[in-house]
Amino acid sequence: MSNWIEEAGKDDESLIEILSFNEYMDIFEEYSERECRPTCEYLSDMLNHYGRSDDGLYKLFQQDHPDSPPVFGHRKTQESINENLHNFKEEGFNNKFILLVGPNGSAKSSIVRKFMKGAEQYSRSQEGPLYSFSWIFPIDTYVKGTLGLTQDSKSEHDLHTYANLEDKDISAILSSELKDHPILLIPRKYRQKLLINSLGDNPRQLETIKKSYLYKSDLSKRNRMIYDALLKNYKGSHSEVLKHIRIERFTISKRYSSGAVTIEPQIHVDARMQQITMDKRLASLPPSLQSLNLFSLQGEVILANRGILEYSDLLKRPLDSYKYLLMTMETSNVNLGGILTELDIFFFGTSNEVHLAAFKQHPDFNSFKGRFNFIRVPYLLNFKEEIQIYEEQIASLKGKCTIEPHALEALCLFSVLTRLRSPQTKNYEDKKLSSIVVGINPLEKALFIATKEMPEKLDSESRQIFLQGRETFLEEFENENLYEGKFGISPRDVKNIIYKMTSRNEELTYIEVLDYLSTLITKKNEFDFLNMTPQSDYHHPARFLAIIKDYCLTKFDNELRESLGLVDDRSYGEYIQKYIENINALIKGEKVKSSFSGKFEEVDEYFLKEFEKSINLKEDTKTYRSHLISKLGAFSLDNPGAIINYVDVFPEVIAKLKESFRNEQKNVIKEISKNIVFYEAEQSEDASSTPLTIEKRKQIDLIINNLVEKHNYTSSGALSLLKYIIKERY
Repeated sequence: MSNWIEEAGKDDESLIEILSFNEYMDIFEEYSERECRPTCEYLSDMLNHYGRSDDGLYKLFQQDHPDSPPVFGHRKTQESINENLHNFKEEGFNNKFILLVGPNGSAKSSIVRKFMKGAEQYSRSQEGPLYSFSWIFPIDTYVKGTLGLTQDSKSEHDLHTYANLEDKDISAILSSELKDHPILLIPRKYRQKLLINSLGDNPRQLETIKKSYLYKSDLSKRNRMIYDALLKNYKGSHSEVLKHIRIERFTISKRYSSGAVTIEPQIHVDARMQQITMDKRLASLPPSLQSLNLFSLQGEVILANRGILEYSDLLKRPLDSYKYLLMTMETSNVNLGGILTELDIFFFGTSNEVHLAAFKQHPDFNSFKGRFNFIRVPYLLNFKEEIQIYEEQIASLKGKCTIEPHALEALCLFSVLTRLRSPQTKNYEDKKLSSIVVGINPLEKALFIATKEMPEKLDSESRQIFLQGRETFLEEFENENLYEGKFGISPRDVKNIIYKMTSRNEELTYIEVLDYLSTLITKKNEFDFLNMTPQSDYHHPARFLAIIKDYCLTKFDNELRESLGLVDDRSYGEYIQKYIENINALIKGEKVKSSFSGKFEEVDEYFLKEFEKSINLKEDTKTYRSHLISKLGAFSLDNPGAIINYVDVFPEVIAKLKESFRNEQKNVIKEISKNIVFYEAEQSEDASSTPLTIEKRKQIDLIINNLVEKHNYTSSGALSLLKYIIKERY
């Protein structure tokens, strides 16, 4: 039992720092750049502390915490948050309210929660310590006669600090409820000189600090009153005053409302104050302080200082409950009963599009607009990122239902397709790009967004134009009110769909997914996106299902063909080269040099006929052969000295050669289709003899086993999909 106690003590040792003021100043001198960070810079460093993934996303949002699941995608949202932090550094304080806006279920609150979680962890690290202080007042045994009692007697204990006193030796403690930075204890004139000297080697940070409250401002009112009263009592001795300072490390914690606080949309006061000098618990304060009219500041805004304050669903609250934010954003101060309190808070908020639209109609909206930065959080448009949202949910359902390959992919493709808009010619200055994008269907658009996969129908020139215009294509509706991701099915609904489908099926293939969705798209009263006017294949759920079905069938068809056990051992480049060399020699009446013997041999006319048969040549052989030689000559003229890559020069021939192999595969699959019923009958519990031969049974066994081992299907799932594709395509 004692083991965990010892280990916990070691883990928390660095977090339970109790320092005197002088000890803290030693730390400040060594780590001045780290200690001179207002909240905006601290949080920016926090984001960078976790680093970025290979795709440029901040790793913080990809971390998995028990109380804060990962947030996938949302690159622009993450970048916008960090850009705002940098802007605040330039301004010197957090002068804008960051409002995340998007449809319901788009991960707005999850982003804030993950941001807070990152700050919590960072504040517990060696790179991100945070310090504040408390006032310590010892009992009379230590300082009898001082602190306003008498001025002549001296303490029998010659202490330089009261920071390390035990509870039995302390008469009263007053904490700093706003978590004032310890450096504010130094009078402004001397503090400014200290900061200039400490940051002399980092002029960029010095310029930032000069704009911040750490350089220009002062202690909170209560701390200033205590400091001044003690200073008078000690006849102007700052060192005696600072004996009462205990520097304490604090950590950010949403659970305990320390530097990370969420205000729910219910109506209540965010900050308030209460007089404390009449509190009997503090009757042991020295007389010099008992005469002061001290107040305790309370509320969410106070608890969040030097951290993050989230207003969840801000626009659901009555406007008067957050009007004070206008002045706070402009001055970084909040007025509590006449007490002007300076804040160092990163203000976060969330709202859905419906409430924002209503807010824009309010007469006061223009007043708020200048103090708010609106950051969009749309639904994801990358189906691969969408898949990641549900992987944990899928893993938890493994014992209940088997999810076959491409089932979740089909569902996520449908989700993304409901969020896309049809490209418009008017939005493109480049006419060539315009003519390409208007022919892109929603599935092709989704694949291009996620993988840069080009539609097969595009020629090489169009592919190059499309790739160069990728950013224009992806940002087409970025500045429009009806942006992509504002509408469509939400991840919350998708999670619900997954639970429903897995509760009804022990095995889930894309067939069951498409069947379920075919019922869902009839429920127009439940989903707004089902009521949008179709534009070609866009906003057309029935067409979504048709093109996703074809996509999934093609994916499985390719996996099936790979599992047949047939091998296309032709090297297409060498195969075409041999054909070209033979027809070139035939046209010129020459012999061909053998690659094996090195000797010149007669043209292999049998090979020429087999080659032309394999590409199913219909036109005149002489004309076709002459055309290929001419095309090769044109390439050589256009690319003098270049090494000939026959695969690149003759892509259409490659396609025909591959198609010939596909026809061979197709014939095998057709043969299998004749025996699949017998094979399935043999798999049943009451299996009886069938006319299936041992050879045919082994052939189907091989296919099923390959689908299981190479493509992660279950045996029953592979058989089910094999039957389905035979019915649909063969």
